Amino acid sequence: MLSKKMNNKCDRRHLLFIIFFLSAASAAVATRPSKPHTLIQTVIKDPITNLYFTSIDIGTNITVSLSFVIDLSQPYTWLDCFSGYSSSSYTPIDFDSPKCKLINLTSPFNLPTPDWLVCSDFGADQPGCSDHPCGINPYNPVDNTSRAGSLSEDVMFFYSIPDGLSFGSRFQSPPVIFACVGRRSFEGFPREAQGLLSLSRNTLSLPSQLSPKFALCLPSRTEDSGFGDLFIGGGPYFFPPLRDDASRLCTTVSLITDKASDEYFFEVESIEIDGKALPLRNAILSKLSTVTPFTVMHRSIYEHFVKEFRAKAKGKKMVDAETVVAPFEVCYNVKNGFKMEDVPVIDLTVGTGGGRWRIYGWNSMVVVKKNGVMCFAFVEGGGDGEEMVVIGGYQMEDNLVEIDLQSLKLSFTSNLRRHNTSCSRFRPVAIDWCLKK
Repeated sequence: MLSKKMNNKCDRRHLLFIIFFLSAASAAVATRPSKPHTLIQTVIKDPITNLYFTSIDIGTNITVSLSFVIDLSQPYTWLDCFSGYSSSSYTPIDFDSPKCKLINLTSPFNLPTPDWLVCSDFGADQPGCSDHPCGINPYNPVDNTSRAGSLSEDVMFFYSIPDGLSFGSRFQSPPVIFACVGRRSFEGFPREAQGLLSLSRNTLSLPSQLSPKFALCLPSRTEDSGFGDLFIGGGPYFFPPLRDDASRLCTTVSLITDKASDEYFFEVESIEIDGKALPLRNAILSKLSTVTPFTVMHRSIYEHFVKEFRAKAKGKKMVDAETVVAPFEVCYNVKNGFKMEDVPVIDLTVGTGGGRWRIYGWNSMVVVKKNGVMCFAFVEGGGDGEEMVVIGGYQMEDNLVEIDLQSLKLSFTSNLRRHNTSCSRFRPVAIDWCLKK
């Protein structure tokens, strides 16, 4: 019920064709060895899984385009090396290589025999096969399983964004370290997905290998309204018709780094709903997750949160729906003339400077039925463990979120629709700029 069928005018094949077209157009103009200031990748929201993915070209002679689920927690990128990936620039990482020692959260081990039957047919020449692999156990955060894999490296191709607005020339990266896995590793992923793209704090994440600053603008739409963005290298970030660099709208908070995790943690000092503060005992440990569809709250926080929201919603004449739709506990009927701006506003006060992450109705309510039912897009996470809030992908949609691994800062806007723009768009290709170069 939570997902929509693709519009007949622009189904999934058309979306992927558009990405292919942009890639081909950019490649036809130029592939430049020198690293541009900022790289960009388009981001798609999968309507079935509510996950976000991007397509990246990898390898030389043959270069293949693979789709990666975007993740902020896993230590390294991993991909299916056994379904048509064959590259002359591919290099397996040996168990004795210093690069194998870069693994922090998993223990490398030597697999005397590769773990996949396909290797018996192709031997060490097949990507993912090696006589002395740097064996690891990549983790799938969607279905909570681990599979055997091995570290490897190859070049990847990205677009530049020379003016913060348009696709520029094509850039070939230095060799990027990733893990090879088998096809069984993708349970719960979109059907197109052939890998997981790590954007975590780990040394082997993609930002750590290419540039310490990156930003996400997750799309809220899944049909023919455009794509979101992954920026690698920093701003400016332009989202017309907004004329200014969107980073000027950002609130910045320090990341918490004393956790035994590569995820992005920060503190929420207080939560307010239409100006009314919740009775919280302490600051709340919070983290970001693009593979958690909707924000999850510890029960002790969630109960106060829902109670206050319902009270404020009642004051705004929001009418309870007769039935609720799992996994949500609070749903409302949508009346004629209703606007998301009418929903009570949620403020997360972050850090010690009083900055706020303001959550409007676009990110707090999700329409789940065509006949006019919307639900409060927050989920109770149980009462065990540390009191925590996991900010899900839906709450990040149409918000520019920037992370700086050098300064250990997290910056974010509130919903860009307040400024008559969004993350879903078709960016132009700056062919003139490329030709001038």
